Amino acid sequence: MLVGWVLRSLLAEAERLYYDPAVVQGELRALGEELEAGRVDEAEFDRLEDALLDRLEEARRRSPVREETQDP
Repeated sequence: MLVGWVLRSLLAEAERLYYDPAVVQGELRALGEELEAGRVDEAEFDRLEDALLDRLEEARRRSPVREETQDP
């Protein structure tokens, strides 16, 4: 039973990091640097950028919505 708990914990942490907006934004910045340095071409950049933007969108969907209350 301990092994199951460990595996679930590892999976949860991996998903948390994978969908962490700060991590994804850092990967987007690094990808832009790769393009500027000529290490990836436009087609590869577009493909990878789309995947990262999809992750960022999913991260925002997974994030709890915080409603701001405003006083009249």
